[in-house]
Amino acid sequence: MPRLTKRELEQYYFELFKNAYTLPAGEIFHDDKPDFIITGARKLGIEMTHFYLEDGDSISSEPRQHERRESAVAMAQSLYMKNGGKNVQFRFGFDKAHPIQDLKAVAKSIAALAPLVEDRANGRVPRSQYEHIPELDFMYLYARQLQYDDEADSEFPNGEPDFAEDPTAWTLYRNRRDERARRKGIYKPLPFDAEWGLTQSHSFGLMSTQRLEEIVAEKEKKARDYKPCEAYWLLVIVEFIDPGQEQEIRVDGVTLNSEVFERVIIYKPHFEHLVEILPR
Repeated sequence: MPRLTKRELEQYYFELFKNAYTLPAGEIFHDDKPDFIITGARKLGIEMTHFYLEDGDSISSEPRQHERRESAVAMAQSLYMKNGGKNVQFRFGFDKAHPIQDLKAVAKSIAALAPLVEDRANGRVPRSQYEHIPELDFMYLYARQLQYDDEADSEFPNGEPDFAEDPTAWTLYRNRRDERARRKGIYKPLPFDAEWGLTQSHSFGLMSTQRLEEIVAEKEKKARDYKPCEAYWLLVIVEFIDPGQEQEIRVDGVTLNSEVFERVIIYKPHFEHLVEILPR
């Protein structure tokens, strides 16, 4: 699926919003500064933004760190393979408290670490092996596959059960087969081209009212460039699939000050969560 342009994304989210919120009657134009204008009983401008936990321009923001993590991992694998690396697969998690500043340095450190752990058993690499890389928080190695034999299982004289008929028996058979293979310790190289990647954990909580105030203030600074309207609203999108935005949008009792926006509407698509704030 092709990546949507900024304008296409704006239209996508606004269509979702229109289905969840009753807008004033009037003709809607997709514009810029503000993003949407409704001409009806009065001319209303709606500016749209996303609730990022940090300024998207900050190097430590989640969107920029995600790009840096992906780049660091891809660069590390490339360096590792150029130096005669094996066809082994790693998954990495990064520490949000130590954002990646020097991407190349992190990639080189990971590439240098990989040969030291490539012959370990499959599984999580101990933190002690990479404590010199503060940006790294998790490392998992998958270097080889178990080699299964044709030995008969006395518990299953008829061979592997049919999953559709008895999923419990099928699972037990597979577990016994895996255990027997691990006990014999017979492995084979990975039968596919290994690709290093991310296994990043995220947590979310209640929306930060301080960050919301910052977002409103940031948008107010740009209001001088807005096309003339009789009133302005600010629509704040919280996208649950983006860890840089994910928040529970309960802001009970929150008051905001704004000399520009008549109302601030926080909208979480797909969950149809809406919070409306009338600034003072």
